[in-house]
Amino acid sequence: MTAPRLQIDLDALAQNFHTLRRRVAGDLPTQRAAAVVKANAYGLGMAPIAQRLWQEGCRRFFVALADEGAQLRSMLPHAQIYVLAGVTGQTLEAIKAHGLIPVLNSLEQCRLWSQGNAGSTSALHIDTGMHRLGLSPDEAMSALPALQVELVMTHFARADEWGQAMRMQQLERFAACVPALLQRFPEALFSANNSAGALTDSVLPTWVAGLDEHRLVDRLGIGLFGANPHSLKDCAAAAVQLATVATLEAEVLQIRSVAAGASVGYGSTYTVAQACRLATIGVGYADGVSRLLSNQGQVYFRGQRFAMVGRVSMDSLVVELPADSAVGGGFTVGDWVEVFGSNIGVDEVATQMQTIAYEVFTGLGSRVRRLS
Repeated sequence: MTAPRLQIDLDALAQNFHTLRRRVAGDLPTQRAAAVVKANAYGLGMAPIAQRLWQEGCRRFFVALADEGAQLRSMLPHAQIYVLAGVTGQTLEAIKAHGLIPVLNSLEQCRLWSQGNAGSTSALHIDTGMHRLGLSPDEAMSALPALQVELVMTHFARADEWGQAMRMQQLERFAACVPALLQRFPEALFSANNSAGALTDSVLPTWVAGLDEHRLVDRLGIGLFGANPHSLKDCAAAAVQLATVATLEAEVLQIRSVAAGASVGYGSTYTVAQACRLATIGVGYADGVSRLLSNQGQVYFRGQRFAMVGRVSMDSLVVELPADSAVGGGFTVGDWVEVFGSNIGVDEVATQMQTIAYEVFTGLGSRVRRLS
């Protein structure tokens, strides 16, 4: 059995980067667009993705943890790398040693970074309503120690929901902080948009008077990798065509003919209605293909879809083929089939798995070979 493979199309990644940045920035420099490459670039492989984005002009990158930042620094020695978790006593020295920029989320983190690091660059996260990480607006405007802040950000709780009022409420709270923060940090940049926001707002500079659009930074994540960042599929932003970056493929291990009435897989949850062939495919839930796809997922091969039947196992799944080998794509042992990609979109698979594309990507197992 050959391990499943994840084909990464770096040209498609580059296309999505420029599509998203032009959506809001037009012909403004690429510095306005930052890439979120936390969790091994959403499970797709940090090294090739970060390096290609650097080649395309991306200079700002966000990771979740200091360890991820150190890993990225070894690949991109001159990038600006922001650590979303901020700084703690345990990560302080690593952040300093690797020249990372902590996103300060609390007064405690601000004080820790200020002690002996007041001249070192930091970012500031203001919580405008998500209640996860970040300082309150009052804390951000009145109680900060001495800091050198390069970027001020907030994070939308519901940017993926087209037209949701909470996003504008958060934006208004953020905008109310900007004048005072500009007075204290006159060179600071400001960031509110993720991929969903970037696809939705084409005139974002109007959210605060006098804030030059060159000072806005969009944090691009899931959209870079070709997934629709909006939960409402019929919204106007969904009409923007994002290229498929990741294609999960697996090998055909065995093909057998069975008679009508044969049951398939653990628990015998599927019984074939008529004589057919069954193809066993070498990918399973250990690779990130959820058991929720049992008896409802599909694979794609040579212009056709074939239904997954029976339960998805740890290392394999089964699809049903017509009894006539001349019909149904001509499956043979050793062929590779698509689990998701340009023909079966990751968003469709995520819906069947009762989750989102983020989890599908990040849930891909370690034995899946990432190829680019």
